[in-house]
Parts: sequence; structure tokens; C-alpha cells
Amino acid sequence: MYSYDMHLSGRSISRYKQIIYFEKQLLIETYIIGYKSQGESILFFIKTDGGISFSGLIDCFCLKDIDKVRDVLEANKITALDFICWTHPDWDHSKGLKSIIDNYTSEKTHIWIPESVEMGEIKCSKEVRELFQYLKECTVNCSTEYNVYSTSDRKDMMCYNSISFRKDTNNFPLELVSYAPNSKLVRKQTYTDKYIKNDRSIFFVLSLGSVRIFFTGDIEDDTIEKIPANFFGEHIHIMKIPHHGSGSSVKMLDLGWDGCDIACSTVMRKGNDLPVKDVMEQYKKNAQLLLCTGKSNKEKEEEDYGVIRIITDVIENKFSIDTEGNAEIWNSISDVR
Repeated sequence: MYSYDMHLSGRSISRYKQIIYFEKQLLIETYIIGYKSQGESILFFIKTDGGISFSGLIDCFCLKDIDKVRDVLEANKITALDFICWTHPDWDHSKGLKSIIDNYTSEKTHIWIPESVEMGEIKCSKEVRELFQYLKECTVNCSTEYNVYSTSDRKDMMCYNSISFRKDTNNFPLELVSYAPNSKLVRKQTYTDKYIKNDRSIFFVLSLGSVRIFFTGDIEDDTIEKIPANFFGEHIHIMKIPHHGSGSSVKMLDLGWDGCDIACSTVMRKGNDLPVKDVMEQYKKNAQLLLCTGKSNKEKEEEDYGVIRIITDVIENKFSIDTEGNAEIWNSISDVR
């Protein structure tokens, strides 16, 4: 038997690729963007002492004459996003995304798409198929390759770009962890030649300090039930209600989260009438505030869009809300028509 001395490095190596120091303020600014008949986009900015230190986009939609994603990016002087998540290839989550990738990315931008989403892509809309082809061509042929990664259940979406915010000796790591799509469900559909777009949807959780934000895409109950009941035993700051508040996504309420500050939904009225009144009622029972990008009485809508902006102070544990267009707080569910 032989024994040897281990070599011990004298260096202190951080587990984070980037540490961002701040003195006073750490904010998350979240925009939930919807349109009158359909469409969902989300932007989030992490701000330190007034400046934007990290920027992210989840999905995209625009109208011919209204593009609120571009408006918010321009207003905040964003030239290149750090993070883009395309949750799934439905048109109401995809329109205009190619233009955003063309104009607001750099070699540092990380783009996340669902695992195996390109299988069966021919069943998607023409614009979505063109986006798939564009991402393929850029990955293979462009002089600057896009950083395109796929994700599924329980993956660290910051693994290649880990960041921690630091104030004095206190660290606030940014965590983006996906819990869907469920890889078992996706593989089963691939083997049986099925392509259910919502079952490919990404659901991930943003964590920063004690703040938890659920970005749920269009996941439905077949995916949600694959997550163990009572899996999330913590308070949620923002819950983006999955699938526009449909009756096929209500099992999100069974995952054990301990209430939330804000639950918010977008609308889907083209061929549907979402959100569903009874679903919104259930979220109202579990949330301090319930909001939607459309009015509770849609007959009163005067704009073609709605935007919810939430500013969250991570240090002080406070938040503020403003709304634009048709967006509003739904205090009285009985008024929903």
C-alpha cells in the first residue's frame, strides 16, 4: 500500500463565470406582453444600481403596426439580449422572433429551445418552420455561430454563463432551472409519431435571492402531472399562469407552492376564449394580486395590446406594478365575460 500527498491549490476559484458587484439596488423588471386576440412575450431585466446587468426574452409576438417587445428593448437601450427562451413553436409565441434574433443578439447571447422540438417541425406554421431552418443554417454556416441549446426536465439554463450578484459579502446567484418539457413524454411522442406542441413547451423558474418567478409557457396537465405533487414547497413571487389560463393546465395548482404575490395571464381569443373564468378564480384564491393583459370585461377594451410591468426590489422584498393598454388587475372575477 502506498500513500501520497494531495496537491492543494492555493487559489480561490469562483464557481461563477461572472460576478457583478453592486452597492445599493438589485431589481428585477418583468414585462408580461399580450395582444387583444392572441400573442405572448415576456421580457425581464436584472438591474444593479440603476443599470441593466442581464436581459432576457421569453417568446415573441407582434402585430403589423405594434411591436411592444421592440418598444421595450429600444426604451431600455438594449442592443444585445443575454438570454432568449423560445418555449415552444406555436405561432402566438413565435411571430417576430427571427427579427429579434437578427437585431438584438451577439456571440454572447444564449438561445434555449425545447428538447427534440425540431422533430416533426413540418406540422408547425410556415414562419416557425423558417425559424427552425434559420437557426440550423446559422449554427452550421454563419461565421459567428449562435449559442443554441436545448432543455428539458431539471436542467441548469445558466450552466454556461453562471452569474452571481454581490453586495458586500452577500451573494445573490441567478438561477434559471427548467422543469419541462418532460423528456419521457417527448420521447414517447417521437416514437409514436405524435407532435403535440404544448407538450414540448419549456417551463422554468428564475431564482434570485428569495425571489421565485415561474415562467410556464404553454405547459398543460399531461406535462405538469409528470412533476411530483407538492414539488415546489416555497412562496412564488410571480406566476405566469400557463397556457393563457386554460382548463387543461390547472394541475399547476397541485405542485405545492405556498401562495404567490402575483398571478398573471395573457389572452387567447382566436378560436378560444381564454383565460377561463373558473381557472382565474382558482388562481385568485392563491394569489395576492391577479392580473391579465386583457380586461376582465373584454367589451371595454380600447387597445390592441396589454402590458404588465412588475418592478421587484430583491433586497427590500418590495414590488410595484403598472399596466398599459388593456392590461389590468382582475379584482372581481364575477365581472369576467
